[in-house]
Amino acid sequence: MKTLQKTVAFIVITLLFLPVQAQKTGMQSINPGDLKMHMQFLASDELEGRDTGEPGLQVAARYLAGQAEHLGLLPVDKNKDFFQPYIIEEKAYDREQSRITITVADSAVSVNHDPFYIFPAPDGDQTIIEGEVIFAGYGINSEEHNYNDFENIDIHDKVVLIMNRAPLNEDGTEAQFDNEKWSGMQNFQYKMQYIYSRQPKAVLMVMDPKSGMHSIEDVNPAVAKYLSRSRSLKAEDEESAGRAGNRPGMVLIHRSVADQLLASAGKNLKDLQLEIDRNLAPHSFLLEGTSLKIELVMETKDLEVFNVFGLIEGSDQVLKDEVVIYVAHYDHLGTDEEGGVFNGADDNASGTVALIEIAEAFMKEKKRPKRSVGILWVSAEEIGLFGSQYFAEHPLIPHEKIAAVINLDMVGRTKMEEDMKSTRSGLTIQGGDSVKVIGGLQSKVLMEINEKTLAEAGLVGNYQYNNLTDPNRYFYRSDHISFARKDIPVLFYSTGTHRDYHLVTDVEESIDYNKFLKMTRFCYKAGFNVAQYNGPIKVDNPMSDW
Repeated sequence: MKTLQKTVAFIVITLLFLPVQAQKTGMQSINPGDLKMHMQFLASDELEGRDTGEPGLQVAARYLAGQAEHLGLLPVDKNKDFFQPYIIEEKAYDREQSRITITVADSAVSVNHDPFYIFPAPDGDQTIIEGEVIFAGYGINSEEHNYNDFENIDIHDKVVLIMNRAPLNEDGTEAQFDNEKWSGMQNFQYKMQYIYSRQPKAVLMVMDPKSGMHSIEDVNPAVAKYLSRSRSLKAEDEESAGRAGNRPGMVLIHRSVADQLLASAGKNLKDLQLEIDRNLAPHSFLLEGTSLKIELVMETKDLEVFNVFGLIEGSDQVLKDEVVIYVAHYDHLGTDEEGGVFNGADDNASGTVALIEIAEAFMKEKKRPKRSVGILWVSAEEIGLFGSQYFAEHPLIPHEKIAAVINLDMVGRTKMEEDMKSTRSGLTIQGGDSVKVIGGLQSKVLMEINEKTLAEAGLVGNYQYNNLTDPNRYFYRSDHISFARKDIPVLFYSTGTHRDYHLVTDVEESIDYNKFLKMTRFCYKAGFNVAQYNGPIKVDNPMSDW
């Protein structure tokens, strides 16, 4: 730890006191050299992936506060140090004490210690799920395809075991109906609504044998690591502490657990899948005389984390009371089990760095815009948007004074041939001069300013994902949503998810500095135009009415 601190301290001092280059005003002060300098630090191995609650994230926070002070931003927090502290409550799985116990015919007991994950994370330090088990195939009820895994079985108050995906072709590469809807891990979104309506005690989900995977670790180790911890904003009162509700949990289990359960009926998962896929007919049944007990023990601790916020005062004596806030999250995923670093260069060191350069550009303007501008770096986005949620609920600027929020999340890449060849699904990476635009739905004025600025910058807005019914729900998946829920108009700019998204390969060397520069300058100009706008930034379609 001391070595990390010494290394970081040296780098910070070096960066803060580099020789001053020839002064350029406003937008022209944003240059690729500075973007690269900040990026190389924030996405370096020394910051160990900027995980929430870890030393690397605290170092990043100090770095950003140092930049805010160096640039001359105004601190408006209580301690005048640019920090807004808050508490995350972390509950981590105690693997030694957690177990799955299978009892057959009241005598044979099998205890399985393969990792399992409960989603959403349960309340309390100990969770026990116990009951009879029903195998329900893929867990699908589709009237459209005359297929119902729950026909003639009652899963009420039972533990129901299902596979991911849907009936598949022979080699398991495509679902035999609605491939786009059912072929990936995300299909549980479609399954659970019906399953929960039948009120099971819990849902066990296992990787189907044709996938070649045995557990969620095989799909994505980062997801497994994320699920092994429950993190939430610490409740400020007893009333808010019990809001989780009683929805049954989904337990992601290892395939060995499924096969141990099914062995009591003389079955195995591979043969059952082959039979269902071959006949396109359900094969669901109660595991007679078999019961399951899941015991999850969690250890609890509090993590103090920080948002970083600085203000740039506007030039108009009246309008300067209104604030246009830029937001970007500076946290990422930490390290993997093998010590690999999730550097998070694009996600979201790019947005974080862009805000440093945007702040500098505003400070170097010959005349600042009429409204004030806030620069907000938030933490804990990757684990639940908690930093932006906390700021939105405890704003350092009164809600009624926040004219608009502009969110930057992944603005440093462009579509490459490798992205087009990638087998990863759901990639939204933008090529050329295209920008993924989300927001503007609450305010016609904000959308008009956005479109005007895109044209000025020679960029083209891609609004494909600016849809509340988009199955990937991008409108809800970044920090702008915390403000939209407060009826503050928002814009969210991104170059999109790419082949390295949430992988250890999201590194500084993969940043496209030409696109990154163009995006940063565009985002600066968009915020400037909003802050300079003469009329009110009217909210004519508040989210509270949706």
